[in-house]
Amino acid sequence: MSLRPTASSYNNQSTSLLVAGLLVMTGVTMAGILAAGNIGIGSLVAFLPVLVGLIALIISNPHFGLLFYLHYSFFFIGLNRYIIGIPLGLSIDAVLFLTTLSMFFRLNKENISRLNNGFFLISLLWLIYTFGEAFNPQAENIKSWIYAIRAVSFYAIQTVPLTLLLFNKKEHLNQFIKILIAWGVVSAIWGWKQINIGLDPFENAWLEAGGKVTHVLDGQLRAFSFFSDAGQFGVTMAYIAFIALIMSFGPYKRKIKIGYFIAFFVCLIGMSTSGSRGPVFVIFFGLITYLLMNRKFRILIPGLLFMLLTFAFLKFTFIGNTNYQVFRIRTALDPKEASLLVRLNNQEKIKEYLSERPFGTGIGTTDSWALRFYPKSYMVDLPTDSWFVKIWVENGVVGLSLYALSLAFVLVMGVVKIRLIENADTKQKMLALFGGFMGIVVASFGNPVFGQAPLGAIMYISMAMLTTAESYDVKTPKPIPIK
Repeated sequence: MSLRPTASSYNNQSTSLLVAGLLVMTGVTMAGILAAGNIGIGSLVAFLPVLVGLIALIISNPHFGLLFYLHYSFFFIGLNRYIIGIPLGLSIDAVLFLTTLSMFFRLNKENISRLNNGFFLISLLWLIYTFGEAFNPQAENIKSWIYAIRAVSFYAIQTVPLTLLLFNKKEHLNQFIKILIAWGVVSAIWGWKQINIGLDPFENAWLEAGGKVTHVLDGQLRAFSFFSDAGQFGVTMAYIAFIALIMSFGPYKRKIKIGYFIAFFVCLIGMSTSGSRGPVFVIFFGLITYLLMNRKFRILIPGLLFMLLTFAFLKFTFIGNTNYQVFRIRTALDPKEASLLVRLNNQEKIKEYLSERPFGTGIGTTDSWALRFYPKSYMVDLPTDSWFVKIWVENGVVGLSLYALSLAFVLVMGVVKIRLIENADTKQKMLALFGGFMGIVVASFGNPVFGQAPLGAIMYISMAMLTTAESYDVKTPKPIPIK
């Protein structure tokens, strides 16, 4: 009889030893810090067992790592207002890397076949291209490239395969939808609280440190909840409100439909408190996509009529302008709005600047990265104000074309795959994700929301799901004919 351990027993032994080692290291560290009498650092020691437990969970099952990444994306930026001096953004990298590493050692012939997916291959090609941008002669600071590439391609190349490998069953789709709606409701309530009850001292300090410039307009506070800014908050609320609304149209019991509609209404209120204009396009174009994909005329005609009436109300009347949120949304439909004209003027300057730069100025050379690493560059005074303009500037027309190809692939595959689904519940969920994705794509023309948390994580997961939508289908059993 062979004494060689099986692969599974070897993995279990290795996992147990690693977790035991981490626990011992945590105990020694806690004892050393507390013995030194440093109360400030000692107060942080309470988080070490949680950290060790999280690491142990991810090592034992990478599924927990992907779940934590999704949950954590909603609130880690808000934590930065309470925990000063700790780069919590890098913790996202650590979680994703550990999850990817844990999954890597579990690859086998059965699960690796799931990576034979066009979207994963395009994401890999996009990663290779963005790595090539490290050698762009326009970008001389490699540190800026390292920081910026994370949101542009590095998170995607980890999240997409992890989704294909770990979120590949109907129960995972159900779980994903529930997480989105739960966090949407919590985020919306917190935003409402900021407007109607007030900010806490940490949020006030953040405003005074510079946030007030964009979040207090004409004396009106724009809610930001625990997101990076009001724009990201508003668009995320619009996206989740749309998801909940479409779910309320689904083939469910009345009480479940009512629950979804309440979630839609709460998130809609959250969206309005952000004072942002971009979110209206998420719901508008998401609904158009849903109505066209649904192909049911009894829903299509009334739906389009309702949307036209809503558009006409906002565009051609002044009713409700005394309400600041309604007024802000209405300005999104004004082609002569001052900030829109400034953006268009900036884009003309950018177009001229890029005319001889087909590969762009390099990743990490725009917006806040330009201020930090390229303070004397031409792009410092030209904010991109759009996710696609940012991709265009940093990666050139070549990079933008490749990036657009990846989005087009998801759109085409989404249409093809959703039509193959037979189960009504699965189809409704996929239609919600598809319409929401389309809405975010449109909104990203006006705001750099696509690559920011939490929408970055949500988009990469949902895009991977859409390109494999038929795998979530649970065949509805056909009724047995009565003889």
